[in-house]
Amino acid sequence: MELKAKKIDEANGVAEAVISKDDIKKSEDKMAKEIAKTAKIDGFRKGKVPALIIKQRYGQQIEQDAKNEMVGKAYQDALKELNVTDVLGEPAVTKFEEKDGNVECEIKFCFRPAIDLGDYSKHVPTHKEIKVTAKAVKEAMQNAANQTAQPTKIARARKLKEGDFAVFDFEGKVDGVAFEGGAAKDYQLEIGSGQFIPGFEDGMIGLKPGESKDVEVKFPDGYQAPDLAGKDAVFSVTLNEIREKKDVEINEDVAKQMMPQDPEASVEKFEEMMKEQLVMGEKQKLYQDELKPKLLEALVKAYKFDLPETIVEKEVDHLANQKAQGMKEEELKELSESQDKIKELRDLVKPEAEERVKTTLIIDALAKAEEVTVADQEVQQVLYYEALRSGMNPQEMMEQYQQSGMIPVIKMSMIEEKVLSKLIEDKNKTEEKPKKAPAKKPAAKKAPAKKTTKKEEEK
Repeated sequence: MELKAKKIDEANGVAEAVISKDDIKKSEDKMAKEIAKTAKIDGFRKGKVPALIIKQRYGQQIEQDAKNEMVGKAYQDALKELNVTDVLGEPAVTKFEEKDGNVECEIKFCFRPAIDLGDYSKHVPTHKEIKVTAKAVKEAMQNAANQTAQPTKIARARKLKEGDFAVFDFEGKVDGVAFEGGAAKDYQLEIGSGQFIPGFEDGMIGLKPGESKDVEVKFPDGYQAPDLAGKDAVFSVTLNEIREKKDVEINEDVAKQMMPQDPEASVEKFEEMMKEQLVMGEKQKLYQDELKPKLLEALVKAYKFDLPETIVEKEVDHLANQKAQGMKEEELKELSESQDKIKELRDLVKPEAEERVKTTLIIDALAKAEEVTVADQEVQQVLYYEALRSGMNPQEMMEQYQQSGMIPVIKMSMIEEKVLSKLIEDKNKTEEKPKKAPAKKPAAKKAPAKKTTKKEEEK
């Protein structure tokens, strides 16, 4: 076999091979002997079938397998010759031609580019110390304490408003037919909580106890019950009672109720806990809305390196498919009938695909530098809680993600969150360290007074 291998750049390589018919025949003979060991053919004992008979029966398949095996060998030899170890993705056979029994092939592959990170901490943004007002802390304490209270019936008759708890009867129908799970009596719902489908709670606002109304809504396209998804429905609603929560007096008993794990719970500790939660919430919001996007933008802009082409093309495929899913029927028809339109779509999403691949490679390099890892158990735990939150079976959700190949994507996303938050946290801890006051210079010592002699005093 003749082989020529070279690196196109720091992330891509190509191998050109001419596989002789003799090499292919040797591979065929070897395969035939292996098959003969286990083949069952009438007239021959198991393991005693001549290779010639095997070739006669399975010749076409053996020939194809032998050619594929030799292409694979050419690829592996090219990696060894170029000393490439960190391969990314699968190789692409971009040429496969048969001439006079020989095979000429071209194989393109990509590998992880070396990224010189340098002093990456200089790209990490800083932020001022996050502070919350005493008023905000008091309001948070009150809201948290109010969650422990039970809604009580209002004393006077008035219209239902947002924030009230409605007690009502309802029955839902689609095309005039009631559906399973669409009716209840004396159901309690906080108006404005978003527990029901969009439009339902807003449609109840303004009702008085004893009044009835038909509320028209539409089930979301992604609704959990497929037979209702995207359909229009009418709910006949009768409001029975309006309830509201009153502010709970914050005292030592309430503090203990809010901090059951702390045997020394007090109002002061409760206030401290709520303050910490508010600061943490503001910090998380700042991280997601400002610091993380700013850091990613700075990193992508700062580092220049070659990108693995096959990985970029795979990401282009993914983004183009996403775009296509949101197209109208006429647009999809036009796309399917025009190669120019397909190219136009791919060219449109390619810059985003390149940025995504570049970001992933930078994050991976930073994770290695910072020794940040995510164990498989952590991924399973995240999916477990996600399944419980969405009402799915955790095992079924895990299998779905595995079958769709999404586990590595989720893992990479978790690594990104870990490494970026660590960089931001470490940088801001360094910035927040109180600066030492400059050491005071020792006061200059006065020269000792000169002693005078008795003669000098007489002068």
